[in-house]
This record gives sequence, structure tokens and C-alpha cells, in this order.
Amino acid sequence: MAWFRPKETTSERGDRLAAMDFVGHDSGNRPAIEEIIRTELGTDAAERFLSLVRPSVGFAVRTDSAGAGSKIGGLPRTTEPFKWPHYGGQPMVLLAQVDCSQAARLLGKDWTLPGHGYLLFFHDDDFAAESHFDLGDDGCRVMHVAARSNGRAQDGKGPALPALPLEASALPSFPGWTAAEADQAVGGDVIALINLDQALSTLLPVPRHRLLGWCDSSDTPQPKGHRPLLQLEAEAGTAWGEIVNVSFWIRDEDLQAGDLRNVRRSYEVA
Repeated sequence: MAWFRPKETTSERGDRLAAMDFVGHDSGNRPAIEEIIRTELGTDAAERFLSLVRPSVGFAVRTDSAGAGSKIGGLPRTTEPFKWPHYGGQPMVLLAQVDCSQAARLLGKDWTLPGHGYLLFFHDDDFAAESHFDLGDDGCRVMHVAARSNGRAQDGKGPALPALPLEASALPSFPGWTAAEADQAVGGDVIALINLDQALSTLLPVPRHRLLGWCDSSDTPQPKGHRPLLQLEAEAGTAWGEIVNVSFWIRDEDLQAGDLRNVRRSYEVA
């Protein structure tokens, strides 16, 4: 698993980065991105920063209505019986469905969750769950179901959002300039990190939605001991008022073990 990898040689790190497809851009941009990092940080700090790269999948809403792949909203793509999750006596909203076979194809060995079926991301759309900065809140649930034709839960159902098919691409994810790991890699040179962030944005823009990787917003409260599992921006049919994004978080050990029981939610208020 990528984030429990032993210390790499420069050659091994280059091979790993080469295996990642830079979404929306010619894969030949990889050397250019590495050169930017080395130019902005210097050789030693650049090597430490490059060691922090995480695999991820970037999502963007598609214009077609193809049924395959990941999507925001829609009916659960399974006829497998399951209990629709509730919070406070009310059914949660099915916010997103991640195609596990798609994630496994794009991430290879770095995808430690099931390689088939779908991950269903539910949450309390009223944000009524008590929130805590370190722990997120309990107003969410993530479950894995078998992949079959579009269907409905056999044990109750909840409100459906408009289905928005997502285009998916593999891309590396780097820590933002406010991340403690990035600060440590460059010896506390915040200005260098800000300049690097600006320089990288031209070749590696942040996707609207991301599976795994680093947190894309410095303003999102980050549950202690967790890393992002799925980050979603508001789209048509998913407006949350002053809340501009919703993210689901998982502990390292749970991600490695494929355990979805302790996933937490966080969100950013504009």
C-alpha cells in the first residue's frame, strides 16, 4: 500500500510516478512537474516532498448519461438487499457511488478496498449530526454492495439525488502548502511551498472531486488520525447552502484492512 511503503530510491520513486496518469494532461508532463518541484525546493527538499505523493482518482461530471462508472446521486446500482442507513430516524441521502472496478483499474495495487461492486456514500443531508473538529460527525455511512443492474434497497429506501455520471482519471496527489508533512519536508519554508503550489497548479489542477489522495482544501476540518477517502464539491442537485464541500475520511489502518465501519464526515463552510 502506497502510504506504508518503505523508503524509496530515486529510481523507484520515478517508476512509481511514471505509473500514474496525470489527469487531463499529456503524461509527458511528469518530468516537467518533477522539474518544477526540484527548481522550487532544491534537490534534497524535493526528494522529501516527492516521497509524499499519494495515488488518487480525480472525478469530473460527464455530459453523457452512460450507466457505467462512478456517479453522484442516482439509485443504488445493486439488487442486493441492504438496509438503508438512517440518522435521527430519517433516511440518509445517497450522495455518491464509486465504481470499485474502475478504482481498482486506475489505482492498481494502491486500491486496497474491494475490486468489484460499488461503494455507496450516504450522509445526513440536513447536517443535523453533532460535529466535532477532531472526530467529524456520525451523520454518514459508507457501504460496499455487489454490482448488478440499477435497483432499490430491499429494506427501505431514501431520497435520491439527480444522477450525475463522473469521468474518472488517475492522478498523483501532493500535500497542500498548509499540510504539516509538506512543511516538515521543506524545513518550514512556507514561502517555497506557496510558490510551488502556484507553479504546480498550471500543470496539475485540482479536480472537483477526488478519491483518496490528500485533502484539497486547507479550510476543511480534518478528523484526527484520518485521511480523505472521498472529497466532493457541490454540484447541480447537491447544493448545501453555505456548505461548499463534503468529505469522507478513513483511518490508515482501516483503509489497509478494507474496514468501512469507522468512516467519518467533514465539511467546509464558505
